[in-house]
Amino acid sequence: MNKKQWISSILAAAVLSSPIIMPTKGSAAASFIDIDGSYAKKAIVELFDQGIVTGVGESKFYPTSNITRQDFAIILAKTLKLDVSNPPALPTFLDVPTSNYAYSYVEAAVKAGLIKGTGSNLFGTGQNLSRQDMVVMFVRALGVNPTGKAGTLQFADSSQIADYSRDFIAAAVEYGLITGYNNFFNPDAKVDRQAVALVASKFLKFKENGNTEQPASTPTAQPSKEPVTVPTPVVGGSSSSQSEHSSNSDTNAPMVESTKFEAVDNYNGTQDQLRGLAGAIGEQGAAVQAYLWTDANENGEVDADELGTAIALGTSEADGSVNAANIGDLNAGTYRFVITAKDSSNNESAKNAAHAVTVTLSKNEVPDTSAPVVDATKFEAIDNYNGTQDQLRGLAGAIGEQGAAVQAYLWTDANENGEVDPDELGTALALGTSEADGSVSAANIGDLNAGTYRFVITAKDSSNNESAKNAAHAVTVTLSKNEVPDTSAPVVDATKFEAIDNYNGTQDQLRGLAGAIGEQGAAVQAYLWTDANENGEVDADELGTALALGTSEADGSVSAANIGDLNAGTYRFVITAKDSSNNESAKDAAHAVTIELVNGILTTPTVTSSIYGFDGGGGSKTKQLITGSTQSRIRFDFFSGESFTNAEIQVTLEGITFTTNDYYTISGWTHPTSDQISNNGHTLTFTGSNIGVSDIAFELHNKVMPAPGTYLIKFKADADGPGTARSYSEEQVITLIILPPA
Repeated sequence: MNKKQWISSILAAAVLSSPIIMPTKGSAAASFIDIDGSYAKKAIVELFDQGIVTGVGESKFYPTSNITRQDFAIILAKTLKLDVSNPPALPTFLDVPTSNYAYSYVEAAVKAGLIKGTGSNLFGTGQNLSRQDMVVMFVRALGVNPTGKAGTLQFADSSQIADYSRDFIAAAVEYGLITGYNNFFNPDAKVDRQAVALVASKFLKFKENGNTEQPASTPTAQPSKEPVTVPTPVVGGSSSSQSEHSSNSDTNAPMVESTKFEAVDNYNGTQDQLRGLAGAIGEQGAAVQAYLWTDANENGEVDADELGTAIALGTSEADGSVNAANIGDLNAGTYRFVITAKDSSNNESAKNAAHAVTVTLSKNEVPDTSAPVVDATKFEAIDNYNGTQDQLRGLAGAIGEQGAAVQAYLWTDANENGEVDPDELGTALALGTSEADGSVSAANIGDLNAGTYRFVITAKDSSNNESAKNAAHAVTVTLSKNEVPDTSAPVVDATKFEAIDNYNGTQDQLRGLAGAIGEQGAAVQAYLWTDANENGEVDADELGTALALGTSEADGSVSAANIGDLNAGTYRFVITAKDSSNNESAKDAAHAVTIELVNGILTTPTVTSSIYGFDGGGGSKTKQLITGSTQSRIRFDFFSGESFTNAEIQVTLEGITFTTNDYYTISGWTHPTSDQISNNGHTLTFTGSNIGVSDIAFELHNKVMPAPGTYLIKFKADADGPGTARSYSEEQVITLIILPPA
């Protein structure tokens, strides 16, 4: 096996991976001719025996092949024994029609709240799953709430993990489902069938042991009007259905892998230590202890009177490791320790021979007396302009030890003998500490004049060993002081600005397209220009008050900003941009943009609706509820009087508010986002589908009813087609009547 194959196999075994592809007709797992060399052979056989996976063709499993999202949905549904016998008549996703072989499985997983798709009403059929998406689905299937756990992530590539999956991945680490490899998680990587079989088997055993619960798969009532589909809220979220689940008490002791403990063999006069490598303990935060074991009767079993006093080793980390802890200043020889771990529920692993580790101490280590290696040739100067300090920095490999304190001494070789005499060194300049790769961040060395300088570099480690102050550790730098401050204003391309022409009563806007501003983060302003003398030049008295348009983005664009409720006509604006060094572009005709505004008062509103109300279109216009009661779901519908295309609807609630846990649908159920909710939570505003539907529905979840009284739900729709103008229908209402308790 080559190195690449070895790394791939280890990663696949250690981390959640891509799902197993669509089951096909196959023979008994024991007859698969291609799994004898697979590390997941046992798991493949177990899952086959349970009817969860089959082979590909008559005799092969293809353990190293990737699999698709829809095939993972099949495995997930079978593993959780979801009900696939009664799929909905209409599909949730555009790319999983009722004719798709995985349709019933995908819909069952959606109903259980385990799958949400890739956006735009698509499931992602044919795509392979990333590790992070796999983890999200497995943790949802555990029936736990991972919210807030992302802060415990310690992978070296945690910053590459998408925001939506961070809590789930942290939860998977906590529950022992993933460990990563060499402290990397590789969130976007894809893995193979054998890895998924291994993890699915492990996940199934985890649930069978009662560690967590299976998500609810109870069908949710369908809406009364097609094609709207009522969503099943995500397990662990805010749905009232969550009350049907309860976590079992933790009665399982943490797993202890004693073979992953090793001794730190120190010299005489210093305590030796025990530490656990990654995977040594199967649960984070467990209290770990070691007992010296003397097998007096040599029967290979741990008898109660054969164990010494407990030695506390500390608590286990997220990856199952245990930091080194003192076990005594032992003589050279062989020792056996029984390792135990106790979790927060007071479950402690057994004190038996299976949890014993044998260590041999030679006591041949000695204290660190070597100074860090310094490679002065890997130091260089940052030559700044006059008035700004110059700097020294070390490139990778400059210092041979991490965490060393690095200093620089200005060296003047007064006697020109090429040797560093004590009186030839200036005051020490602290450069900071060395990084893992031996580099040293840039640090100030003074605002030096142009010329050549020599510095002696030293490094001191944590044992106080400092490298020599000699010529071998000297670096020569030449400063020309030819760098200058930033004095260039950002480039402005006024031709890439355009107006958003709104109707009277609403402010018009200016926005910059990509490339409008040549520098990110510049403050952009617009000045109304009236060329009074018609000379085509911008005179100082011809500009109006500055209108702030905001700051430029990385691509040079500028978000739309208000410029006033202007009448129809032609206007010219001069655009300027000012960078962080206070350089502002010129206010001249080259930076002017001309815009035409034509929109005035719109007198033809959107057609109102005669079909709207509670619990399905055309339902009751009123609903009576009891004050203080919690309603798991309030459904109300609005059918626009005309086709709802690329337009807008506003819904305003009295007495209660929208949250991002609620739902609305135009062509598919979705949660509102925070930027769609305004008016202190009372108003929801959103734009419509581009496929011309007119039926819109809403669901409020887990709302506590307000004080007795009459509360209105108000609809105002704009359905007059594409464009920036708004022509709203007359406001229409339905009524919530809140009654006092009987």
